[in-house]
Amino acid sequence: MEELNSPPSTLQFRLQSLLNSRPEWWAYAIFWRASPEHEFLSFGDGHFRGGDNDDTDWFYALSLSRSFPADGPSSPAISYASAAPVWLTGCHALQSFGCDRAREGQLHGIETLVCFTAASGVLELGSTDHVSENWAIVHQVRDFLSLKVSLSSSIDSENSESLGGNMQRSKKRRRRTARGREQNPADHLEAERQRRENLNRRFYALRSVVPNVSRMDKASLLADAVSYINELRVKVEELENKAKMVKRKVDMSAETEVMRVKIKLLGSVAIISTQSEILSHPPAKLMAELRDLDLVVQHAAISNVRELMLQHVVVRVPEVLQGGDRLQSILLARLENRDNICKLLRVPPLC
Repeated sequence: MEELNSPPSTLQFRLQSLLNSRPEWWAYAIFWRASPEHEFLSFGDGHFRGGDNDDTDWFYALSLSRSFPADGPSSPAISYASAAPVWLTGCHALQSFGCDRAREGQLHGIETLVCFTAASGVLELGSTDHVSENWAIVHQVRDFLSLKVSLSSSIDSENSESLGGNMQRSKKRRRRTARGREQNPADHLEAERQRRENLNRRFYALRSVVPNVSRMDKASLLADAVSYINELRVKVEELENKAKMVKRKVDMSAETEVMRVKIKLLGSVAIISTQSEILSHPPAKLMAELRDLDLVVQHAAISNVRELMLQHVVVRVPEVLQGGDRLQSILLARLENRDNICKLLRVPPLC
């Protein structure tokens, strides 16, 4: 894996110098490079200066594998298409801009997001502070992107009014942390070293849980992690759909369990015929109710036909249950109330 503390590129060094030249606190700078066909904007290079929370680190790290359609709704693409800066400050502006990039930045602690267009791409600056629109920054960034003047002369012209010498310039460039206290260069270097080590540990941890890593650089690792997470999401959705289907089948089986009952009376003898699905042990239910009604079973036959349970029972009926539909009414009522599961189809007695 490419180490975060590897020597910076020329563009990265220029971006670092640009951020250090400004009195505002810019957490990062990213140059989104346009593809040769001007169809996409992808991560070209960048510099992370630091933020007041780990979320800002992670937002910058995720940007390493990001790309945007040049004609899409993202803030870099809008700036690129319109050839005009996009300046968003505050939670409301970031959320209401209608851009996923701006909303993600706001969720990760970014309070100001600015995009400047160039022929070869877009420069994006992000800050954890509220930075009001400043034309001095606009002009300096335009000079930086067009390379009409050198970066050093641009920096000197921005600071000449307030800096009288090397000592004053050094004081001017001291960072103010998110807590409002001054941070000397030594403290900043130590904080930067710890941040890089922390981010490296996160990349190592991420690599350990991603099964298939195509390449060992950071951008490929993040892209592989995104693909793996999407695969897991699809599998979870499939398993959830299967679980819902199984539950639906179980519920439908419980709701549609039906027992058809016919009773034919021949004097003191009754022939009881039932037809039901093979659920909840229908023979046991019927026999339990016949026993409770003191009906003496003289003959019983049970058979299975195409997942249906057929029962034929001949019983001797006490005199008190003989006549009319007395036996059928009582037997059906008792079967319906048993466990509240069966739905019985009442069939007129065959007398």
